[in-house]
Amino acid sequence: MNPMSNTEALQWAAEADDSLARNEILTNGEIIRTVTAEDDDDDAATPVNRIKISHSEAVAALNTSLQWAEEQNFDAHEIILLRRLRVRVFELKILTAAQKKITDFFRH
Repeated sequence: MNPMSNTEALQWAAEADDSLARNEILTNGEIIRTVTAEDDDDDAATPVNRIKISHSEAVAALNTSLQWAEEQNFDAHEIILLRRLRVRVFELKILTAAQKKITDFFRH
C-alpha cells in the first residue's frame, strides 16, 4: 500500500470539500421524505427486526451526541437541532409517563 503524496492528499481534500459544498440544506419535510423512501427500499430488500428503544435511551444517546458535536465545534444550527430533538424526546417521555386518572379505567 503506497502512502498518499501531499499533492494527492490535497486533491482528495479539495474533492471532499467540493462534494460537501454541493450538498443542499433540506427542510424537515424533505429529510423525512428522503429517509422514509430509503427505509421503504431497505424493507423490501431485507426484513429487519426493529429494536424498541426507550425514551430514556434516546435522551442519553442525544446527550452523548450533543456533547460530541459541541466538542467537534459543529455549527450552531446543527447543535440547536440536536437540542430540539432531545427536548422533543424528553417531552415524549413525560407524556408517556403521565399518571393515569381514575376515570381512565372506566368505560363510558
